[in-house]
Amino acid sequence: MNSVQSSLRYARMHWRILARKTLADALSWLFLSVTLVGSLIAFLPEQEAETLRAAVRFCCSSVWPLLLIVLLLVGIAMMVNYPRTKAVYRDANTGIRVIVECCDMLHQGGLKVIHTVDTFDTALGTVISPRSLHGAFLKICEANNVDVDGQIDRSLRAYKPTRTNKNLPGRKDQYALGTICPVDVQDEPFCCVAFTHLQPNGTIEISKDEYIKCMKRMWRNLADPRLRHDTVNVAVMGNSFVDLPPEFSTEQKIDLMLQTFFSSAREKKCCATLRICVHPNNVSDIDFEHYPVIMEHLAKRPII
Repeated sequence: MNSVQSSLRYARMHWRILARKTLADALSWLFLSVTLVGSLIAFLPEQEAETLRAAVRFCCSSVWPLLLIVLLLVGIAMMVNYPRTKAVYRDANTGIRVIVECCDMLHQGGLKVIHTVDTFDTALGTVISPRSLHGAFLKICEANNVDVDGQIDRSLRAYKPTRTNKNLPGRKDQYALGTICPVDVQDEPFCCVAFTHLQPNGTIEISKDEYIKCMKRMWRNLADPRLRHDTVNVAVMGNSFVDLPPEFSTEQKIDLMLQTFFSSAREKKCCATLRICVHPNNVSDIDFEHYPVIMEHLAKRPII
């Protein structure tokens, strides 16, 4: 899904809000235009005022000129209110390009990071929700007959589990958050990252402090020369976890992703381009227009 398609998807999902804003602006501008024309007629010399009155009478005498003006105002209002769904920033010090946009991460070029539970489960429909990003990734693996379990097992040989819990559904070994497992799907590079703690009852948890530690470890692991890619795609992770405070907004999550990313890049770069993919439901939470300035500020902030 490209930026145009994502923008259209957002517009379809939030068409009532967009229509209300567009209509309100168009009516406001129409009232302002009428007021302005009336003021001009009152203050212009008589000859020019009469010419303007004749133009007004012509517009009011037929429906087409008036309809054209209304449509023009509505069109302008629609362009003004149509959502901007992409922001691009290039860091002058590191040369790294960062893109924050509304897009389908699974259809982007480069490495695609899939956040999963700390057991790296692949039990679709039981442990893993088919509606999640991880679930969508597993469906792609199934469609392409990919032995995702085998690839994950081979990757996990390089790590030691932090604990083993026999009460967990599915896999029992749990790994440190930020641990990564590369997976190749028909020559398309993916990477599973342990992002949340799986609980015996099937729920998942992550705290704000763990979120930051997870990001730091993930960027360091992705900077490994054996895994490094020019482009890395990540989704805004942690949008529905109850352990994160309600005020921890989408923009704050992105801020922490960026701070940890730039901090890690000072030591070792994991990519030349980072793309942070935002779901259409969360587009309204982000100020895309001002995000390049925000990203520049975050890039210069002290290390967390």
